[in-house]
Amino acid sequence: MSCTKLFYAFFEPIAAAVEGVKTVHQSGGDKMDRLLAASSSDDIYPAVFALRPKYALEDNGADNVLAWFDSTYYVICRGEMGQEELEDAAFDESERIALGISLSIRKNHGLTCLVDPSTKIFMEPITMITLEASYGYEVRIRVGLMANSIIYADV
Repeated sequence: MSCTKLFYAFFEPIAAAVEGVKTVHQSGGDKMDRLLAASSSDDIYPAVFALRPKYALEDNGADNVLAWFDSTYYVICRGEMGQEELEDAAFDESERIALGISLSIRKNHGLTCLVDPSTKIFMEPITMITLEASYGYEVRIRVGLMANSIIYADV
């Protein structure tokens, strides 16, 4: 297992459990190409899409290693361009889901998951225009997960 897989194994069930989420995807890098490919052939919305997170390892000196993930994920709902009520409804639903995910992550704060108390959860509205119009939020959060099982796997 890698640290990135550790993060996604933590994130995916939390995101999928929020009411209304239809699909949860992970990027192959820092792009949304996998989401775009899936949306062209399947009805995926409301969708949650996590970019591969940046992370830093922190050892507390007692052989406890935290992987601090700077995570960015998107919550996207389908809307209709030019129809303000449908655009607003897509933004509202995306915001509700994004807050649900972020609050669920905070509820997991404990022995194996830490939410950095000095950082904020950032939510920024986004519009995506591909073959269809979709609206949502980019969310950034910093989460620490215990990574001993990965770092010390061969020790």
